[in-house]
Amino acid sequence: MTGKTLFTEDAAHIEDDEEVAVPLCCTVCGLFPYRDVCEYYDSRNEEKWVCQRPKKLPCDAYRDHSSGGNRNILSGTERQFFSMSLIEQEISSKVKPFTVLPHKDNVKGNGPCISGLRNHIPSGFYYQDTWTSLVCSNQNFNNSTKIAKCLAGKMVYMFGDSTLRQWWEYLVKFVPTLKQIDLHVTHNPGPLLATDSEYNYIVQWRAHQKPLRMERTGIHELHYIATELEGLGTRKDMVIVLTCWSHFLTYPIAFYVRRLQHIGEAVIQLLERSPDAKIIIKSANTGYKFSHGSDWLSYQLDTVMRAMFSKLPVTILDVWQMTSCQRFPENIHPLEIIIKNEVDLMLSFICPQ
Repeated sequence: MTGKTLFTEDAAHIEDDEEVAVPLCCTVCGLFPYRDVCEYYDSRNEEKWVCQRPKKLPCDAYRDHSSGGNRNILSGTERQFFSMSLIEQEISSKVKPFTVLPHKDNVKGNGPCISGLRNHIPSGFYYQDTWTSLVCSNQNFNNSTKIAKCLAGKMVYMFGDSTLRQWWEYLVKFVPTLKQIDLHVTHNPGPLLATDSEYNYIVQWRAHQKPLRMERTGIHELHYIATELEGLGTRKDMVIVLTCWSHFLTYPIAFYVRRLQHIGEAVIQLLERSPDAKIIIKSANTGYKFSHGSDWLSYQLDTVMRAMFSKLPVTILDVWQMTSCQRFPENIHPLEIIIKNEVDLMLSFICPQ
């Protein structure tokens, strides 16, 4: 997997007074087939990104990043087995239809949703498209005012990929008083910001640093999560929501571990500065249908993430089970009803009472 970098030259240096964009391949150091490259090293996060050196432009002409191409790794025979005619098909059964009735006893998890709780297997279940947690007593935030009151006075910072951007989009759509601020950027890579002047809170989403498969965006808009956490200082009433997995499936596990290690160190430092900050880490989703990735690879990264953050005072939101047992067709970007349940569970940890 590669990224595509656009090297640009200022209009002042060319005769036709237009910007020149040169698309070139880039990837993580150590995985690149080219010898003549431009290297971009971040000493804070100990990561090096390398790009094919342009023929006529300097390395500092690096301006934008977007998704690169995918190498075809499937043979014609293998590709047939990924056809929709063979996957997600109902299996014939002699079992007759049955009705699941609600349990007479209270099957909710005991106690409020607070950090440090262990996720059970199963961690919950759906009944009439509503998630009931077996980890803690989760709440349903069916009223937009209830959400606004929960977030009142808080600063919610979301860092990660598009599966977390879906949470930001749901909140903006569901809460009328939460208004998006136009930052004049492409929506998908963001960053995105919304504020609620009536209840005095903000919700921000920002994509993590490369590797990233999204539309073209300026490289200065892509920040390392660890660096962002360091820049938050000692602000009060912070809620930090993180996810980091899907864009790392096609890279060596050591690269992923190093990224998480720096994030973990930044989380510890943040909690030392602001002990009341709430850190919520969203697990991976199921439903990753991609020739270069799969739920099996996602599960491996998710297992690494849980192990590395298990001893920290953070909340690991088990979305893996919420997306694996929902009744709709599998999709790495689940339907809004599933997103609602995920956001409701997040809010239950932000406002456990």
